Amino acid sequence: MNASSVILIAFFTAVVAAVSTVLVMKQGGLLTPAPVAAASAESQVVPELVGLGETEARASATNARLSFLVLGREASAGKKAGAVLRQSIPPGQRVPPHQPLGVVLAEELPKVPKVVGLPFAEGSLRVDKSGHKLVTTATVSDPSVPEGSIMDQDPPAGEGLETGGSVAVRVSGGPGDLEVPRVTGMTAQQAKAALEKAGFKAVIQWTNVAESQGLIVLRQTPGAGQKAKKGTDVEIVANQ
Repeated sequence: MNASSVILIAFFTAVVAAVSTVLVMKQGGLLTPAPVAAASAESQVVPELVGLGETEARASATNARLSFLVLGREASAGKKAGAVLRQSIPPGQRVPPHQPLGVVLAEELPKVPKVVGLPFAEGSLRVDKSGHKLVTTATVSDPSVPEGSIMDQDPPAGEGLETGGSVAVRVSGGPGDLEVPRVTGMTAQQAKAALEKAGFKAVIQWTNVAESQGLIVLRQTPGAGQKAKKGTDVEIVANQ
């Protein structure tokens, strides 16, 4: 028998012996299965974090043996600041222990500034600085509010509004057209005072009517009850 034959016989003898040993150990319960089931038992179920506050969400992730990570913050209408908006792994999924679980938290909305009483241009600048935009819904005549000033706003000052949201305002158009008072029959000085009090300017023209009482207003233009802009000249004709 040559050397190569001896080597082959020795190899096959060793293989047969190894296989026999494995079979005997398996039948005797001496071999344990690969740790696949053990690894599966160690996996963690991802909890539902959306809607929870940051502290509560962090505690829930810690209890599930997961690493809690804040990935960012977003301003969100109707959501309390610090509440979880989204999570990186869906709830119910199984993951290895200490798997990072990222979340996005709600951030407080920027507050709407107060612009009532300000000129529109100034109010617009203030709203721009807060991250919002000012829009006019109407111009309303109001003698108590200076022309061009903001009368009211929606949303009100101090309320949260998403960045880029609109603040609607009404702007005063000033007093508008005023009713001219009746001054005929008054003295010229009385008529002048009455017209100025009503917001008009009296322009006195004198005439000489012999049969009329002196210094009394005979006519006026515009006439009593007519509408005119504030500051309009009202011509009164008085007898000398």
